[in-house]
Formats: sequence, C-alpha cells, structure tokens
Amino acid sequence: MAMLRNKSPFPVGFFMLRGLLNSICCVGRTEPPRLIAAVLITLLPAAAAAGPTVAPQQIVEALAARAKNLTAFKAVMGVRTEYDKGKSRQDVRGFLLYRRPFDFRFQGLAPGGNPLFEMVIKSHSFELYVPSERKILKGNKNCFGRAFPDVAELESLIPLALLQWRQAQKVKVISESSEGTVLTLDYSGAHWRITLQPKTLLLKRIERVTPKEVDLIADFGGFSTGEYGWMPRQFDVQSLLGGWKTHVKIDRFDVNPFLVEKNFELEPAFSTKVEKCN
Repeated sequence: MAMLRNKSPFPVGFFMLRGLLNSICCVGRTEPPRLIAAVLITLLPAAAAAGPTVAPQQIVEALAARAKNLTAFKAVMGVRTEYDKGKSRQDVRGFLLYRRPFDFRFQGLAPGGNPLFEMVIKSHSFELYVPSERKILKGNKNCFGRAFPDVAELESLIPLALLQWRQAQKVKVISESSEGTVLTLDYSGAHWRITLQPKTLLLKRIERVTPKEVDLIADFGGFSTGEYGWMPRQFDVQSLLGGWKTHVKIDRFDVNPFLVEKNFELEPAFSTKVEKCN
C-alpha cells in the first residue's frame, strides 16, 4: 500500500509509518439454492468452455458458496511496497487477524521483532497505535479514507477477494474464453471488472473501473488445494493514479480461529495520548 504524503494528519502508509521506519530502520439439510451453487462449482468450468451459457448470478452464487464456511482467519505475512513509481521501497512483516465481514487487526513488526504499530479497522471506525510515540489515532471510516487512502484502497478489495459477492449488483458476463471468464459487477458503490481462471474459476484479476479509466488493479496467485485452496496466498495491488505497487505474501495461514471482540481492541502497554481524526 502506498506511503502517505504530508496531507495526512498522522503519516502512515500501507500498514506502516514512513517517518517511523526511516528513524528505526456439509452435513445436514441443504437449501436448494446452496445445492445448486455447489453443483455449479463443478459444472461451471465446462459450461464456460462451451460458450456464454451460464447465468451471471449463478457464477456469483457458486463462488459465494466456496466461501460460506469462512468466518475468520489469522495470517503471518510480508508486505513490500514501491512508491513514486519505483523510486523508493519499504518492507514490513506482520500479523493479520480478520473476522467476517469487516473487522481487521494488523501488527507491523520492526526487524528485531518489536511492534512498530497496530491498526484496527472495523465497519465504521479505525484506530492506529504507535508504541514509540505513545499515541493512538481514532476516527470514523470517512476520516480513515481521507487520511489513509492507500489503506482504504486495499480494504475495498478484501470482500471481493474473499468471495463475499452475494451483495453484488448488475452482474454481467462480458467474455468467456481459454484466457478466462470476465464479468463486471457493482459492489459497495464501485464498478468492478473481474477475471476468473478458465477451468478453476479462481480469481485472476480484479480491476476497479471508473467512467474514464481503470484506476486500481489487483492480481492474485498462490492458490492451493482443499476446502480453502481458493484463498490467494499472494497478490499484487497497483494504484495507477497513486503511483504505488504493493506485493503481499502470506507465509502462514490459519482458518476460522476462535476470535472475540477483545481481539479487535487495542491495549497499549503504556499510557497514551489519543488524537481524533476529524
């Protein structure tokens, strides 16, 4: 995620702080729609190869069915971001907690393993804690988007990457070929173009499309086998307007850990100053 400029009241980039880093260096009854979706997961690749015969909403239901058992995960990941079109670069490792649908907690670590910062993002609010400065920044999601537009960009991709598609509208398949199945849809106030792999229907690319251009691109890979093999273990996100690129690689992945509300609350070890993001 891109590093924030001086416009931010609290300069942090994608899960990290530029100034700080520079100074530190199914059993049971199945409902008919779900049964249909489960069957389509198997049948859709063959149908796609035959031509545009699959209803768009069937694709949405089939992919959403893959993710229906995912409620949470925790991950160890590495994040590499290039800024100013490759003129500078930052790397960070950290831990991520996610709870469906919109709760995140990320802890960024210094090279020695000490915490650099912690960020909690919920559906309507966020908090950022920097231990070295004994400071917490709090605000609503509107302020979050203004203060940290790069972090907000990545967050906008998460529901789509995790196949939370049942709220999608205006779904349309625009092409099917040996290169993949391409569809468009509206989700969370934005228009998206999504490319799926031709045989597996795994995510290949997500693009956010504005009336004038494509302004955000995410490419996915690192898939595996099993019930949760559809979840990407690595992805690259590029902001064409922001001039940044971010590569994320997940090294360890645990599905559906037991998480409670306390896991998404910051608990500073020292007394801290609280700043409001307005």
